[in-house]
Amino acid sequence: MAIYCDESGGVGRGVMTLAAIDIDESVAEALLARFRTVTGYHGEVKGSRIDLAERALLFELIKDSVSSITIGIAISALVPEKNADRGDHDMQVYAALLEDVVTAMLPEIPGCDSVIIDDGRYGPETLNAIRADIAKLVGPCGTTQLEHSHRLAGLQIADVIANTFYNRALVTERQGRIAAIAAPLLESGQIKMRVLGGKNAATS
Repeated sequence: MAIYCDESGGVGRGVMTLAAIDIDESVAEALLARFRTVTGYHGEVKGSRIDLAERALLFELIKDSVSSITIGIAISALVPEKNADRGDHDMQVYAALLEDVVTAMLPEIPGCDSVIIDDGRYGPETLNAIRADIAKLVGPCGTTQLEHSHRLAGLQIADVIANTFYNRALVTERQGRIAAIAAPLLESGQIKMRVLGGKNAATS
């Protein structure tokens, strides 16, 4: 099994979310194949591109799959220190979310053999440093790698989940409908949510 990780939003937008899903890649591929068959959707599946009906279908398919999900959320209260670079702060919050979520998931997945992180948000040097930190958490029994989301179904699903919780946190006309889509998986415990606050994370 692998843990697929992707993020949405950013500190400049008031909210950053990071989704990690433990799912077999063959299961993820079958799930997206079913999604495409029903919707006629082509290309990479991204949360920013699908509509509410498509999002609801994908969450229904996730609910019926063998998978577990943890969401990390950083809210707008996490502001940079005085004179700090906003880009550096965004990266630090991302790294903290990733470390917190992976740390929370690993004890529950003794068979985890890899953590796969979306390659695209930051530069190669920054991402490689973050990957190295996560590799220390995983230890010698597993691997940690960066990969482009269009190549792996697991990363595309993580993207949609992260985007859903990003939009769930924003006050918009879609917020209630987005929350309703995510609610069954939260209520069942298939999705666990962690809110990053300073140095600590709380589960809910």
